[in-house]
Amino acid sequence: MPNIASASKRLRQNEVRNLYNRKIKSFLNTQKKRVIKSIDSNDKAAAMEEYKKYSSALDKAARKSVIHLNRASARKSDIMKKINAMK
Repeated sequence: MPNIASASKRLRQNEVRNLYNRKIKSFLNTQKKRVIKSIDSNDKAAAMEEYKKYSSALDKAARKSVIHLNRASARKSDIMKKINAMK
């Protein structure tokens, strides 16, 4: 437990931010699973539609510094490679 007031405040802030970040990261994982499911079902149109939602969510998370901008770009690139490799 912190002894200094500013450290106590920082602890409280970190707990709130941790919950917020976890919520967003969980949503990102859900979106990614939807895209992967569409890719596995070989439905390119549905995969592209889900990819747009996933891409938007990644950009929003990067803007809010939940994940790094380069990490968001790398994830979008990885998924797009899988979509483009579909028949």
